Amino acid sequence: MVPLTWKTLGLGALGGAIATLLSLPLAWMLGALFMVLAVSLLGVTTAVDKRLHRLAIATLGVFIGQRVDAGELAQLVEWYPSVIAMLLYMALLLVGGGALFVRGGVAPLNALFSAFPGSMNSALVLAERAGGDVRWIAISHSMRLAVVVSSAALMAALLVDDVTMTDEAGLLSVDLLWWLLAPASWWLGRCLRLPLAEFLGPLVVSALLTSLGVPLALPSVCLLATFLILGSSIGSRFSATSWRRVVKVGRVGLLFALFAVALAAGVALLVAFTTELSFVAVLLALLPGGVGEMAVIAVAVDVDPVYVVSHHVLRLLLLIALTPWMLRWVRARYGKAAPGS
Repeated sequence: MVPLTWKTLGLGALGGAIATLLSLPLAWMLGALFMVLAVSLLGVTTAVDKRLHRLAIATLGVFIGQRVDAGELAQLVEWYPSVIAMLLYMALLLVGGGALFVRGGVAPLNALFSAFPGSMNSALVLAERAGGDVRWIAISHSMRLAVVVSSAALMAALLVDDVTMTDEAGLLSVDLLWWLLAPASWWLGRCLRLPLAEFLGPLVVSALLTSLGVPLALPSVCLLATFLILGSSIGSRFSATSWRRVVKVGRVGLLFALFAVALAAGVALLVAFTTELSFVAVLLALLPGGVGEMAVIAVAVDVDPVYVVSHHVLRLLLLIALTPWMLRWVRARYGKAAPGS
């Protein structure tokens, strides 16, 4: 796995360098994503070690925690319009997406998990336990991730004046020592049984230290490496997937991803029009991308990461809590669904 991971990251770095030369937003994440995705579909075997991917998520947690102001948490009550909008969006996406997958010939059980608004890892784990076909679900979610993350980055970049990828922190030994906070707080999150422990554990610890006045800074090279790993990891999900299978299986996933982006934009526009909340902030809070990816886009376009992360975590908890009920409903309506599509 180690040589394959290095090869994949090398391809991602090439994509990131090209995207940087073209001045694309979030170049080291999106450039890596599209480069690895393209070579994967051409038949090149790619993969990123899951432990490295989770370490990147943990590093993102530390990075975002530095920008969390404890005083902002009191604003959660004031965000109720977008929380209600998120609940409505989640329901529409589950119902509309599920119907879309069923009409596309997907078994109802697989359609349910394919239409999960975010949380690919949770969807795959829950689907496997329920007897679903994780291959179909993985391709559908990979398509959603690629479309949603790239759409979010591009739309956010077009709607703001300035995109700041990283701080100008140098590669200092004391800063690298702070980087060890990522795996340590990830372990602490697991001990405390936090959801998304690799992300929320580092975020909470980093935010607490920052609130206590402890100086904390991650060097730019660590952040660029994090973006590179995330983009390469998403792109590598298409490894060992033929174009024929992508066209056959991914066409419905692509339609679902476009539906998710269009619906999020519509709901976000409605919320922004009726409240004082920013359209870009609401859009990033609604879009069903990865929590880490949406959070880092929020930081890059100067949107409050606490606002974005709180919505995604709430949605994840609701999905996990509602899954048993949704499974009973699907089986009552359709009978015991076959695991194949």
